[in-house]
Amino acid sequence: MLGAVLHNLRSRALRTALTVGGIAIGIVALVVVGSLAERLQTIVGRSNALNSNEIFAVSTGFDRDGSVTAADSLNRAARQIRRFGGVRDVVAEVIVPYGVSAGGAGDPGRFGPPALVFGFPPAARVYQTAAPQVASGRDLRPSDVRAAVIGADFAAAADAAVGSTIAIYGNSFHVVGIIEKSFTLFDAAIVVPFAQAQALMLQDVPPTVPALPRAPATALMVVVDPHADTGLLARRINLLTGLQAHDPKATAANFASVTSIFDAIIFGAALIALVVGAFSIVNTMTIAVTERTREIGIRKAIGAGDGDILREFVVEAAVIGALGALAGIVASALIITYVNARNADVGNLELFALTPRLVGGSFVFAVLLSIVAGLVPALSAARLDPTEALRRSA
Repeated sequence: MLGAVLHNLRSRALRTALTVGGIAIGIVALVVVGSLAERLQTIVGRSNALNSNEIFAVSTGFDRDGSVTAADSLNRAARQIRRFGGVRDVVAEVIVPYGVSAGGAGDPGRFGPPALVFGFPPAARVYQTAAPQVASGRDLRPSDVRAAVIGADFAAAADAAVGSTIAIYGNSFHVVGIIEKSFTLFDAAIVVPFAQAQALMLQDVPPTVPALPRAPATALMVVVDPHADTGLLARRINLLTGLQAHDPKATAANFASVTSIFDAIIFGAALIALVVGAFSIVNTMTIAVTERTREIGIRKAIGAGDGDILREFVVEAAVIGALGALAGIVASALIITYVNARNADVGNLELFALTPRLVGGSFVFAVLLSIVAGLVPALSAARLDPTEALRRSA
């Protein structure tokens, strides 16, 4: 049967090619926007894992005059939080913007998460079990001075490698390691020793960077018990002067809601394109039935049953759908590979993720939709009376 189906498709090659092209365009739309949604899911999932329910950061807004008051306020707040029920530890951190003027080519025109400079004390590393690992070179050591570990995207954007020197606010830092690609904030990060990160806060910053607080840290990492009420803890922390906390569970729920809406919109648009392609199958198969009325009449007259005719036309529709799906998937893969490669070369976010489930789902969906689209003309062909079919084609 498959040989006969392929012969019929070849006999009207132009019409078949146009129909396959219509399906392929729909599949390209579905796969490209689907891969965008897959990447978004990856980013949200890994960001939630990085900022899990056990850890959330608290931004500080203390005095900016570098006085003892600022340090005392931060330390006093940390002591208060440690006394809250469900809190295991509180660790100070420094997180400051890299800034366009801070080091040159690592940031301008870049698409993706902002480039940030991180400083973590040794105590923080005990709790950062979900943080991405160093892919090349090494991690920071307690004895390091003016050393830096940089993210994969930052390395590409700044054309930096292990052994290179980068500038942060006019200070030179020696790159000792590059962090693995993780699709989190660490892709564009620069991690420096905690003391050097604190020193950056005490010097003049570029005009593109807002004034930094003159406290010993910009954030507190609050480590909580696994079953602690993070929402309640965040509300209690927000009552303290100079602190602002966010519940990681609420943040994750908000991300999930936004992601669901985004998925619905982009998949809806892609499905419309694919359904339009399915109408071309209905048109093609209807014309095929009309052109092959005599053939159908002869086959039924010599013993072919309704089921035989129905199966042939359904298989023909499925083959058209499969060819369109394959063409669309190949075209999508080429587009996605090219765009991702261009973005990776300049340190931008790789927007698309072509996953096996997306490829397999798109192929199966295209074939099933084609079968459904071909059912009406196939049933029409199967129900033709052989005598009437021969008389009509005479």
